[in-house]
Amino acid sequence: MSHLEPVYNSSYIMNKSTSSLKRLLTIIVFDHTSLNMTFPILTLVFFDASSALFSPETSYAVRSLWYGLCIAIPHIVIIFAAPVLSSLSDYYGRHTILAVGTLGAFMFAITAGLGVFFGLLGFLIAGRVIQGLFSKTNPTAQAVIGDIAPPNKKILYMGYLQFSISVGACLGPIVGGYFAHRFLFSTFNFSLPYFIAAFFALISFLLTLFYFKETLPYQKKQREHRLSPSSILAVLKKKGVIHISLLLFLSQISWSLYYQFMPPVLKTQFHFSASQIGLFVGMIALWLALSTGICLKFATRYFSQRRLMLLSIFLVLIGLVLTIVAGLLSTTVNSLFWLAAIPTAVGDVIAYSCITALYSQSVAPNEQGKVMGLCFIIVSVAWAGTGLIGGVLTSISALLPILIAPVGVLLILLLQWLRPAKGSLIGV
Repeated sequence: MSHLEPVYNSSYIMNKSTSSLKRLLTIIVFDHTSLNMTFPILTLVFFDASSALFSPETSYAVRSLWYGLCIAIPHIVIIFAAPVLSSLSDYYGRHTILAVGTLGAFMFAITAGLGVFFGLLGFLIAGRVIQGLFSKTNPTAQAVIGDIAPPNKKILYMGYLQFSISVGACLGPIVGGYFAHRFLFSTFNFSLPYFIAAFFALISFLLTLFYFKETLPYQKKQREHRLSPSSILAVLKKKGVIHISLLLFLSQISWSLYYQFMPPVLKTQFHFSASQIGLFVGMIALWLALSTGICLKFATRYFSQRRLMLLSIFLVLIGLVLTIVAGLLSTTVNSLFWLAAIPTAVGDVIAYSCITALYSQSVAPNEQGKVMGLCFIIVSVAWAGTGLIGGVLTSISALLPILIAPVGVLLILLLQWLRPAKGSLIGV
Protein backbone atom coordinates (compact mmCIF):
# COMPACT_ATOMS: atom_id res chain seq x y z
CA MET A 1 0.00 0.00 0.00
CA SER A 2 2.90 2.35 0.65
CA HIS A 3 3.79 2.26 -3.03
CA LEU A 4 0.27 3.31 -3.97
CA GLU A 5 0.10 6.34 -1.71
CA PRO A 6 2.34 8.67 -3.79
CA VAL A 7 0.29 7.87 -6.89
CA TYR A 8 -2.92 8.65 -5.06
CA ASN A 9 -1.54 11.85 -3.60
CA SER A 10 -0.17 12.96 -6.96
CA SER A 11 -3.50 12.30 -8.64
CA TYR A 12 -5.39 14.11 -5.88
CA ILE A 13 -3.11 17.14 -6.11
CA MET A 14 -3.44 17.22 -9.91
CA ASN A 15 -7.26 17.06 -9.72
CA LYS A 16 -7.29 19.81 -7.10
CA SER A 17 -4.96 21.88 -9.27
CA THR A 18 -7.23 21.47 -12.30
CA SER A 19 -10.31 22.40 -10.27
CA SER A 20 -8.63 25.51 -8.87
CA LEU A 21 -7.52 26.51 -12.36
CA LYS A 22 -11.06 26.23 -13.75
CA ARG A 23 -12.49 28.31 -10.92
CA LEU A 24 -9.85 31.00 -11.37
CA LEU A 25 -10.24 31.18 -15.15
CA THR A 26 -14.03 31.55 -14.89
CA ILE A 27 -13.65 34.51 -12.54
CA ILE A 28 -10.99 36.12 -14.72
CA VAL A 29 -13.16 35.91 -17.84
CA PHE A 30 -15.95 37.90 -16.15
CA ASP A 31 -13.48 40.30 -14.52
CA HIS A 32 -11.69 41.14 -17.76
CA THR A 33 -14.87 41.31 -19.78
CA SER A 34 -15.91 44.04 -17.36
CA LEU A 35 -12.61 45.94 -17.39
CA ASN A 36 -12.11 45.75 -21.16
CA MET A 37 -15.66 46.70 -22.02
CA THR A 38 -14.85 50.34 -21.27
CA PHE A 39 -11.42 50.60 -22.92
CA PRO A 40 -12.45 51.38 -26.55
CA ILE A 41 -15.24 53.60 -25.21
CA LEU A 42 -12.62 55.81 -23.57
CA THR A 43 -11.44 56.88 -27.01
CA LEU A 44 -14.96 57.96 -27.94
CA VAL A 45 -15.51 59.71 -24.58
CA PHE A 46 -12.50 61.93 -25.28
CA PHE A 47 -12.50 62.33 -29.06
CA ASP A 48 -16.13 62.11 -30.19
CA ALA A 49 -17.76 65.52 -30.60
CA SER A 50 -21.04 64.23 -29.14
CA SER A 51 -19.43 63.22 -25.84
CA ALA A 52 -20.76 65.06 -22.79
CA LEU A 53 -17.31 65.17 -21.22
CA PHE A 54 -16.11 68.12 -23.33
CA SER A 55 -17.79 70.94 -25.18
CA PRO A 56 -17.79 70.40 -28.97
CA GLU A 57 -15.32 73.27 -29.53
CA THR A 58 -12.64 71.72 -27.27
CA SER A 59 -9.44 71.38 -29.28
CA TYR A 60 -7.95 68.07 -30.38
CA ALA A 61 -4.72 68.85 -28.50
CA VAL A 62 -6.56 69.34 -25.19
CA ARG A 63 -8.53 66.14 -25.69
CA SER A 64 -5.31 64.24 -26.48
CA LEU A 65 -3.50 65.45 -23.38
CA TRP A 66 -6.41 64.52 -21.11
CA TYR A 67 -6.72 61.16 -22.86
CA GLY A 68 -3.04 60.41 -22.26
CA LEU A 69 -3.34 61.41 -18.60
CA CYS A 70 -6.48 59.33 -18.09
CA ILE A 71 -4.79 56.34 -19.75
CA ALA A 72 -1.74 56.72 -17.51
CA ILE A 73 -3.47 57.32 -14.14
CA PRO A 74 -4.41 53.71 -13.28
CA HIS A 75 -0.97 52.47 -14.29
CA ILE A 76 0.71 55.07 -12.08
CA VAL A 77 -1.48 53.99 -9.16
CA ILE A 78 -0.89 50.29 -9.92
CA ILE A 79 2.87 50.82 -9.50
CA PHE A 80 2.21 51.20 -5.78
CA ALA A 81 -1.04 49.27 -5.29
CA ALA A 82 -0.55 46.04 -7.26
CA PRO A 83 2.66 44.85 -5.54
CA VAL A 84 1.17 45.60 -2.12
CA LEU A 85 -2.05 43.68 -2.85
CA SER A 86 -0.30 40.73 -4.46
CA SER A 87 2.22 40.59 -1.62
CA LEU A 88 -0.60 40.72 0.92
CA SER A 89 -1.98 37.62 -0.78
CA ASP A 90 1.14 35.84 0.52
CA TYR A 91 0.02 36.82 4.03
CA TYR A 92 -3.77 36.71 3.99
CA GLY A 93 -4.48 34.34 1.12
CA ARG A 94 -5.40 34.65 -2.54
CA HIS A 95 -9.17 34.50 -1.91
CA THR A 96 -9.31 37.72 0.13
CA ILE A 97 -7.16 39.78 -2.23
CA LEU A 98 -8.92 38.43 -5.33
CA ALA A 99 -12.24 39.52 -3.78
CA VAL A 100 -10.82 43.02 -3.19
CA GLY A 101 -9.77 43.21 -6.84
CA THR A 102 -13.11 42.13 -8.28
CA LEU A 103 -15.01 44.49 -5.97
CA GLY A 104 -12.67 47.28 -7.11
CA ALA A 105 -13.65 46.61 -10.72
CA PHE A 106 -17.30 47.14 -9.77
CA MET A 107 -16.53 50.40 -7.96
CA PHE A 108 -14.48 51.63 -10.92
CA ALA A 109 -17.23 50.95 -13.46
CA ILE A 110 -19.91 52.69 -11.37
CA THR A 111 -17.79 55.77 -10.57
CA ALA A 112 -16.44 56.24 -14.10
CA GLY A 113 -19.87 55.57 -15.58
CA LEU A 114 -21.38 58.36 -13.49
CA GLY A 115 -18.59 60.66 -14.66
CA VAL A 116 -19.39 59.94 -18.31
CA PHE A 117 -23.16 60.12 -17.70
CA PHE A 118 -23.02 63.56 -16.05
CA GLY A 119 -20.05 64.85 -18.07
CA LEU A 120 -17.85 65.16 -14.97
CA LEU A 121 -14.16 64.68 -15.76
CA GLY A 122 -13.33 64.52 -12.04
CA PHE A 123 -15.58 61.47 -11.55
CA LEU A 124 -14.01 59.73 -14.53
CA ILE A 125 -10.51 60.37 -13.16
CA ALA A 126 -11.63 59.15 -9.71
CA GLY A 127 -12.87 55.97 -11.35
CA ARG A 128 -9.51 55.47 -13.03
CA VAL A 129 -7.78 55.93 -9.66
CA ILE A 130 -10.04 53.26 -8.15
CA GLN A 131 -9.24 51.03 -11.10
CA GLY A 132 -5.53 51.38 -10.37
CA LEU A 133 -5.96 50.87 -6.63
CA PHE A 134 -8.17 47.82 -6.49
CA SER A 135 -9.31 46.35 -9.78
CA LYS A 136 -6.19 44.61 -11.12
CA THR A 137 -6.59 40.94 -10.30
CA ASN A 138 -3.77 39.82 -12.62
CA PRO A 139 -0.90 39.72 -10.07
CA THR A 140 -2.97 37.70 -7.60
CA ALA A 141 -4.19 35.41 -10.38
CA GLN A 142 -0.59 34.82 -11.46
CA ALA A 143 0.29 34.03 -7.84
CA VAL A 144 -2.52 31.47 -7.83
CA ILE A 145 -0.96 29.87 -10.90
CA GLY A 146 2.34 29.83 -9.02
CA ASP A 147 0.56 27.95 -6.21
CA ILE A 148 -1.12 25.29 -8.32
CA ALA A 149 0.98 24.77 -11.47
CA PRO A 150 3.34 21.77 -11.58
CA PRO A 151 6.94 22.90 -12.25
CA ASN A 152 6.94 21.49 -15.77
CA LYS A 153 3.69 23.25 -16.67
CA LYS A 154 4.36 26.80 -15.52
CA ILE A 155 4.37 28.29 -19.04
CA LEU A 156 1.29 26.28 -20.05
CA TYR A 157 -0.71 27.35 -16.99
CA MET A 158 0.37 30.97 -17.41
CA GLY A 159 -0.79 30.61 -21.01
CA TYR A 160 -4.19 29.36 -19.82
CA LEU A 161 -4.45 32.44 -17.61
CA GLN A 162 -3.61 34.70 -20.54
CA PHE A 163 -6.23 32.81 -22.56
CA SER A 164 -8.97 33.65 -20.04
CA ILE A 165 -7.78 37.26 -19.87
CA SER A 166 -7.88 37.39 -23.67
CA VAL A 167 -11.40 35.95 -23.84
CA GLY A 168 -12.56 38.78 -21.58
CA ALA A 169 -10.54 41.29 -23.57
CA CYS A 170 -12.25 40.02 -26.73
CA LEU A 171 -15.83 39.96 -25.45
CA GLY A 172 -15.62 43.22 -23.51
CA PRO A 173 -14.75 45.67 -26.32
CA ILE A 174 -17.20 44.06 -28.75
CA VAL A 175 -20.07 44.28 -26.24
CA GLY A 176 -19.02 47.78 -25.18
CA GLY A 177 -18.76 49.01 -28.76
CA TYR A 178 -22.16 47.52 -29.60
CA PHE A 179 -23.93 49.29 -26.72
CA ALA A 180 -21.97 52.54 -26.85
CA HIS A 181 -24.02 54.41 -29.43
CA ARG A 182 -26.97 52.18 -30.15
CA PHE A 183 -29.45 52.34 -27.27
CA LEU A 184 -30.82 55.47 -25.54
CA PHE A 185 -27.74 57.47 -26.46
CA SER A 186 -29.48 60.79 -25.82
CA THR A 187 -29.94 59.67 -22.20
CA PHE A 188 -26.84 57.61 -21.46
CA ASN A 189 -24.35 59.25 -23.85
CA PHE A 190 -21.36 56.84 -23.70
CA SER A 191 -22.04 55.67 -20.15
CA LEU A 192 -24.19 52.58 -20.82
CA PRO A 193 -21.19 50.25 -21.40
CA TYR A 194 -19.80 51.31 -18.01
CA PHE A 195 -22.99 50.25 -16.22
CA ILE A 196 -23.05 46.95 -18.13
CA ALA A 197 -19.41 46.49 -17.10
CA ALA A 198 -20.46 47.01 -13.46
CA PHE A 199 -22.91 44.11 -13.82
CA PHE A 200 -20.15 41.79 -15.10
CA ALA A 201 -17.84 42.94 -12.31
CA LEU A 202 -20.52 42.13 -9.73
CA ILE A 203 -20.79 38.59 -11.11
CA SER A 204 -17.01 38.26 -10.86
CA PHE A 205 -17.07 39.44 -7.25
CA LEU A 206 -19.82 36.99 -6.27
CA LEU A 207 -18.01 34.12 -8.00
CA THR A 208 -14.89 34.98 -6.03
CA LEU A 209 -16.78 34.99 -2.73
CA PHE A 210 -18.72 31.77 -3.20
CA TYR A 211 -16.97 29.73 -5.93
CA PHE A 212 -13.24 30.29 -5.61
CA LYS A 213 -11.32 28.20 -3.06
CA GLU A 214 -8.12 29.27 -1.34
CA THR A 215 -4.98 27.92 -3.06
CA LEU A 216 -2.33 29.09 -0.62
CA PRO A 217 -1.90 26.51 2.16
CA TYR A 218 -2.46 28.00 5.61
CA GLN A 219 0.97 27.03 6.84
CA LYS A 220 2.58 29.05 4.06
CA LYS A 221 0.83 32.29 4.93
CA GLN A 222 3.42 34.54 6.53
CA ARG A 223 1.24 36.48 8.95
CA GLU A 224 4.06 36.72 11.43
CA HIS A 225 6.21 38.79 9.05
CA ARG A 226 5.70 42.46 8.35
CA LEU A 227 5.08 43.57 4.78
CA SER A 228 7.60 46.19 3.73
CA PRO A 229 8.93 47.67 0.48
CA SER A 230 12.21 45.89 1.09
CA SER A 231 10.45 42.53 1.28
CA ILE A 232 8.73 43.19 -2.05
CA LEU A 233 11.85 44.41 -3.83
CA ALA A 234 14.06 41.72 -2.29
CA VAL A 235 13.03 39.41 -5.11
CA LEU A 236 15.14 41.58 -7.43
CA LYS A 237 18.18 39.94 -5.86
CA LYS A 238 17.07 36.52 -7.06
CA LYS A 239 19.11 35.07 -9.88
CA GLY A 240 18.04 36.35 -13.29
CA VAL A 241 15.18 38.54 -12.05
CA ILE A 242 16.80 41.81 -13.20
CA HIS A 243 17.26 40.39 -16.71
CA ILE A 244 13.68 39.13 -16.76
CA SER A 245 12.45 42.56 -15.62
CA LEU A 246 14.39 44.36 -18.35
CA LEU A 247 12.98 42.02 -20.96
CA LEU A 248 9.46 42.62 -19.64
CA PHE A 249 9.88 46.40 -19.54
CA LEU A 250 11.14 46.70 -23.12
CA SER A 251 8.48 44.38 -24.53
CA GLN A 252 5.72 46.27 -22.70
CA ILE A 253 6.90 49.60 -24.11
CA SER A 254 6.13 48.34 -27.61
CA TRP A 255 2.89 46.60 -26.71
CA SER A 256 1.45 49.44 -24.60
CA LEU A 257 2.12 52.07 -27.25
CA TYR A 258 0.35 49.91 -29.82
CA TYR A 259 -2.61 48.83 -27.70
CA GLN A 260 -3.31 52.19 -26.05
CA PHE A 261 -2.98 54.39 -29.13
CA MET A 262 -4.34 52.34 -32.00
CA PRO A 263 -7.95 53.31 -31.08
CA PRO A 264 -7.23 57.09 -31.39
CA VAL A 265 -5.54 56.43 -34.76
CA LEU A 266 -8.56 54.50 -36.00
CA LYS A 267 -11.00 57.10 -34.67
CA THR A 268 -9.30 60.34 -35.72
CA GLN A 269 -7.49 59.38 -38.92
CA PHE A 270 -9.65 56.57 -40.30
CA HIS A 271 -13.04 57.51 -38.79
CA PHE A 272 -13.89 54.16 -37.21
CA SER A 273 -17.28 53.99 -35.50
CA ALA A 274 -17.75 52.80 -31.91
CA SER A 275 -18.64 49.27 -32.99
CA GLN A 276 -15.69 49.13 -35.42
CA ILE A 277 -13.21 50.19 -32.74
CA GLY A 278 -14.72 47.68 -30.33
CA LEU A 279 -14.46 44.95 -32.96
CA PHE A 280 -10.84 45.83 -33.76
CA VAL A 281 -9.79 45.72 -30.09
CA GLY A 282 -11.86 42.57 -29.59
CA MET A 283 -10.17 40.87 -32.55
CA ILE A 284 -6.75 41.69 -31.07
CA ALA A 285 -7.85 39.84 -27.95
CA LEU A 286 -9.14 36.96 -30.08
CA TRP A 287 -5.63 36.46 -31.48
CA LEU A 288 -4.32 36.59 -27.91
CA ALA A 289 -6.80 33.90 -26.88
CA LEU A 290 -6.06 31.62 -29.83
CA SER A 291 -2.34 31.97 -29.22
CA THR A 292 -2.52 30.95 -25.57
CA GLY A 293 -5.38 28.49 -25.94
CA ILE A 294 -4.00 26.57 -28.93
CA CYS A 295 -0.65 27.73 -30.29
CA LEU A 296 1.30 27.92 -27.03
CA LYS A 297 0.60 24.29 -26.11
CA PHE A 298 2.08 23.06 -29.38
CA ALA A 299 4.89 25.62 -29.47
CA THR A 300 6.26 24.48 -26.10
CA ARG A 301 6.65 20.98 -27.55
CA TYR A 302 8.88 22.05 -30.42
CA PHE A 303 10.72 25.15 -29.19
CA SER A 304 12.90 25.80 -26.19
CA GLN A 305 11.87 28.69 -23.95
CA ARG A 306 14.68 30.84 -25.36
CA ARG A 307 13.74 30.18 -28.99
CA LEU A 308 10.08 30.70 -28.27
CA MET A 309 10.84 34.05 -26.66
CA LEU A 310 13.01 35.16 -29.57
CA LEU A 311 10.38 34.11 -32.11
CA SER A 312 7.67 36.02 -30.25
CA ILE A 313 9.75 39.23 -30.22
CA PHE A 314 10.27 38.97 -33.98
CA LEU A 315 6.51 38.51 -34.47
CA VAL A 316 5.77 41.71 -32.52
CA LEU A 317 8.30 43.62 -34.64
CA ILE A 318 6.79 42.32 -37.89
CA GLY A 319 3.28 43.31 -36.77
CA LEU A 320 4.34 46.81 -35.73
CA VAL A 321 6.17 47.43 -39.00
CA LEU A 322 3.10 46.35 -40.98
CA THR A 323 0.93 48.67 -38.86
CA ILE A 324 3.24 51.62 -39.52
CA VAL A 325 3.21 50.89 -43.26
CA ALA A 326 -0.59 50.80 -43.22
CA GLY A 327 -0.75 54.09 -41.32
CA LEU A 328 1.71 55.91 -43.59
CA LEU A 329 0.53 54.64 -46.95
CA SER A 330 -3.22 54.34 -46.48
CA THR A 331 -5.69 57.16 -46.90
CA THR A 332 -8.64 54.86 -46.18
CA VAL A 333 -9.05 51.90 -43.90
CA ASN A 334 -7.77 48.66 -45.41
CA SER A 335 -7.15 45.08 -44.37
CA LEU A 336 -3.47 45.64 -43.51
CA PHE A 337 -4.36 47.07 -40.08
CA TRP A 338 -6.38 43.96 -39.28
CA LEU A 339 -3.67 41.65 -40.64
CA ALA A 340 -0.87 43.39 -38.74
CA ALA A 341 -2.71 42.91 -35.44
CA ILE A 342 -2.23 39.13 -35.67
CA PRO A 343 1.58 38.85 -35.33
CA THR A 344 1.65 41.79 -32.89
CA ALA A 345 -0.84 40.15 -30.53
CA VAL A 346 0.46 36.59 -30.94
CA GLY A 347 4.04 37.62 -30.30
CA ASP A 348 3.24 39.74 -27.27
CA VAL A 349 1.11 37.21 -25.39
CA ILE A 350 3.55 34.34 -25.94
CA ALA A 351 6.44 36.53 -24.76
CA TYR A 352 4.45 37.58 -21.69
CA SER A 353 3.55 33.98 -20.83
CA CYS A 354 7.21 33.02 -21.01
CA ILE A 355 8.24 35.99 -18.86
CA THR A 356 5.68 35.31 -16.11
CA ALA A 357 6.74 31.66 -16.06
CA LEU A 358 10.35 32.77 -15.64
CA TYR A 359 9.31 35.03 -12.76
CA SER A 360 7.45 32.19 -11.05
CA GLN A 361 10.39 29.81 -11.47
CA SER A 362 12.83 32.32 -9.99
CA VAL A 363 11.40 32.41 -6.43
CA ALA A 364 10.18 30.13 -3.67
CA PRO A 365 6.49 29.11 -3.37
CA ASN A 366 5.91 31.57 -0.52
CA GLU A 367 7.14 34.49 -2.66
CA GLN A 368 4.83 34.07 -5.66
CA GLY A 369 2.71 37.09 -4.68
CA LYS A 370 5.76 39.30 -4.26
CA VAL A 371 7.36 38.40 -7.59
CA MET A 372 4.07 38.90 -9.45
CA GLY A 373 3.77 42.26 -7.69
CA LEU A 374 7.22 43.15 -9.02
CA CYS A 375 6.06 42.02 -12.46
CA PHE A 376 3.21 44.51 -12.31
CA ILE A 377 5.44 47.30 -11.10
CA ILE A 378 7.43 46.85 -14.32
CA VAL A 379 4.32 46.59 -16.49
CA SER A 380 2.68 49.62 -14.88
CA VAL A 381 5.78 51.80 -15.18
CA ALA A 382 5.91 50.99 -18.90
CA TRP A 383 2.19 51.62 -19.48
CA ALA A 384 2.09 54.81 -17.38
CA GLY A 385 5.14 56.22 -19.14
CA THR A 386 3.89 55.42 -22.62
CA GLY A 387 0.43 56.75 -21.69
CA LEU A 388 1.82 60.15 -20.71
CA ILE A 389 4.33 60.35 -23.57
CA GLY A 390 1.83 58.99 -26.07
CA GLY A 391 -0.76 61.57 -25.04
CA VAL A 392 1.69 64.38 -25.80
CA LEU A 393 2.70 62.79 -29.10
CA THR A 394 -0.92 62.22 -30.09
CA SER A 395 -1.61 65.94 -29.65
CA ILE A 396 0.93 66.48 -32.46
CA SER A 397 -0.05 63.53 -34.65
CA ALA A 398 -2.19 60.49 -33.83
CA LEU A 399 0.26 58.18 -35.59
CA LEU A 400 3.39 59.27 -33.66
CA PRO A 401 3.01 56.79 -30.76
CA ILE A 402 2.70 53.95 -33.26
CA LEU A 403 5.80 55.14 -35.13
CA ILE A 404 7.97 54.80 -32.01
CA ALA A 405 6.33 51.58 -30.76
CA PRO A 406 9.00 49.25 -32.27
CA VAL A 407 11.71 50.80 -30.06
CA GLY A 408 11.20 48.33 -27.22
CA VAL A 409 11.44 45.12 -29.22
CA LEU A 410 14.30 46.52 -31.32
CA LEU A 411 16.27 47.15 -28.11
CA ILE A 412 15.62 43.55 -27.01
CA LEU A 413 16.95 42.23 -30.30
CA LEU A 414 19.93 44.60 -30.14
CA LEU A 415 20.82 43.44 -26.63
CA GLN A 416 20.41 39.84 -27.73
CA TRP A 417 22.81 40.45 -30.63
CA LEU A 418 25.34 42.19 -28.37
CA ARG A 419 25.13 39.38 -25.78
CA PRO A 420 24.64 36.16 -27.72
CA ALA A 421 26.32 33.97 -25.11
CA LYS A 422 24.75 32.13 -22.18
CA GLY A 423 24.13 35.35 -20.26
CA SER A 424 22.06 36.91 -23.03
CA LEU A 425 18.88 38.77 -22.17
CA ILE A 426 16.53 36.25 -23.74
CA GLY A 427 18.57 33.28 -22.60
CA VAL A 428 18.13 33.92 -18.86
